Amino acid sequence: MDILRYVKSKPSPLRDGLIARAARSWNPEFPGRMELPQKYAKICLLTMVLATSKQRNPLEILPEVCRIKGVDESEVIEALKLLARRIEDTDYASKGNSGMEAALNKRTKSLLERLR
Repeated sequence: MDILRYVKSKPSPLRDGLIARAARSWNPEFPGRMELPQKYAKICLLTMVLATSKQRNPLEILPEVCRIKGVDESEVIEALKLLARRIEDTDYASKGNSGMEAALNKRTKSLLERLR
């Protein structure tokens, strides 16, 4: 199932974006992502599908889906918070590495110019 067409239909706040990303976590179109347990990814996928079909905010639908699936909503919210932290840590690390990479490139170019 292609969830991207549902996600791109309207801009969403950060939490809705997390729900959309969690829904794609075990999607074969994003191999190797598997960012959170499959149990929560399935709940988020169902939430996105229902929210799109009802044209409502995914955060409004999440409690209903949790109730239907028999999962405590706080568990799913905690999983989404952990996902947000993981994303934030990854973004911070990649920005740090790109800054270091730029500095190394600049230093290398400088050394090469001096050698000429």
